[in-house]
Amino acid sequence: MSYCHSLGLILICLFFAWGSHADDRIDVKDGNLENKQQKHLLLIEPRSMRSPVSMIIPGARNTVYSAGYIGSLGVIHYKAEEFRRNFKNGWKQFRQEALKDAAKHLEKISPVLIKNPENMVEYALIQSQNPLTPSTIILPQFHKKFKDLLGPELLVIVPNRSTILVFSGSENNLNLYKKTFINMYKDSIYPVSREIFRINGSGIRAIGDYGAK
Repeated sequence: MSYCHSLGLILICLFFAWGSHADDRIDVKDGNLENKQQKHLLLIEPRSMRSPVSMIIPGARNTVYSAGYIGSLGVIHYKAEEFRRNFKNGWKQFRQEALKDAAKHLEKISPVLIKNPENMVEYALIQSQNPLTPSTIILPQFHKKFKDLLGPELLVIVPNRSTILVFSGSENNLNLYKKTFINMYKDSIYPVSREIFRINGSGIRAIGDYGAK
């Protein structure tokens, strides 16, 4: 893990993290020369995208899971008929296969730990251009990765496809960064969610909208 001291300027650390995780980036064109290794993507996306195959996220009003894969032009959403043809056992089968790929990606992730002036970890920052990144928050391994550092209950922000911020559920300054989160969501080509996700031993649940007034 890397460290960065926070003076409230989150974007400085974001820039640092982006460069430090260049090895996580994937070349979609090269990656798809081997179709046998095609990666399924359990995407987390705005409900407004109206993806052909989607599932609800507990507690979420504006965010859903959707089904996709990495194709020759990047991330592609499964069409309903295509999905049924490839996954005879439906969403459960797709979810299992997609999370296998997400778990492999999670093992390679090294978050940047942002510290406050008191030298305490304020949050963990993950940035990667790999489209598997958002789905790692669903994994039990994600909770395990951060619970010793930030506590048994985590608050997670995923403003866009390449960024995850992990705060402690008990002590945090999440409200200080709401404006930054909103900008990260609005300015992204691939926005994910404006909702706050609570992750603990019971799983994941959306508990609010950081963009709400």
